Amino acid sequence: MKHATLDRVFYVEVDNSHLGPNMPAGSTKGILHGVYGRAGQHLLTHVLLETGAHWSGIPLIALGTERPPMPDSRRQPWGCMGDEPHVSHLPYLEGLKARCYIGECRHTGIVIDWSGPWSVHPQEHKPLALLQDCGGGFLLLPNNYYTLEDSHFTKGPPPKVYRRGETVWWEGDSPIPRITQDDTGEQE
Repeated sequence: MKHATLDRVFYVEVDNSHLGPNMPAGSTKGILHGVYGRAGQHLLTHVLLETGAHWSGIPLIALGTERPPMPDSRRQPWGCMGDEPHVSHLPYLEGLKARCYIGECRHTGIVIDWSGPWSVHPQEHKPLALLQDCGGGFLLLPNNYYTLEDSHFTKGPPPKVYRRGETVWWEGDSPIPRITQDDTGEQE
């Protein structure tokens, strides 16, 4: 299993129920800085707690920047798709309004993908976007579970006819012609 560093930290609230059965009700402040998980699990986190303890194993969807969210498995409807997460920061997406099943959210600009068993089934494999709801709770959703709004570009909801399909494009299969150059710079 491999662990991945987030490109920035998030100041979070951790529901004390995730820190042990004898913890008092309430929450503890923490700094979220890394993630990991096994295929099929919810994505798990590395959090430095305000007590100085470094805690591992809290599900990402149980954390929030303002308050811990109510437990809801729809916050990550698909489990991890491998044992090796890869975290990417896509600056253009950061801060864009997103709409999903709970209403308006914001994209953090972070997308998480995996190397592992699902990589051999590209039609079943999607990176998951890290979104935040209005209360600061995290969601980890595949791209067909939300839409984005860019006031300079997008024009309303996408048509209901968008479907991914089963076609998987590999080099050589693509309808896009391949252009190569030989050593002289001439196109072949």
